[in-house]
Amino acid sequence: MGDKLIDAIYNTLKRDEQFMAFFGLTPSSPSESIVRRMVKGIEPDKAITSQDVPMMLIYLKPGRFSRNYLVYEGKFILDIYGKNSNQAKQIADRVFELFHDKHIRDKNFMSSRCFLAYADYFATGISGVKGYESIFDVNYHRIN
Repeated sequence: MGDKLIDAIYNTLKRDEQFMAFFGLTPSSPSESIVRRMVKGIEPDKAITSQDVPMMLIYLKPGRFSRNYLVYEGKFILDIYGKNSNQAKQIADRVFELFHDKHIRDKNFMSSRCFLAYADYFATGISGVKGYESIFDVNYHRIN
């Protein structure tokens, strides 16, 4: 289930021209260019430097089953790295527009409404790299 959710988030972001413009990409950019900027997982393959940003990490946190055992209450996290705080926040604002109070739809995935649960800056400890984290609550059915 988690992989389908991550793929649905990734595909939603990838289809949005305004979001992709933050990374200097388009929805039709080569996959190699996109996966360097939008990483599925909690950490990239190499250490992040100021040359690698803007960049986004997409990953899940443990959730739970609701009273209805067919519904899973999940959380996904988007860690956004930018050259400065303003760039990271602008990307997070676009993410908010794409996901908050919306359904996530993909060819193999459908969710209930998705809501922003938490968002704030975070320290990266990397010179020339600032971070912003967005955590979303999302419910989806086990049959996905």
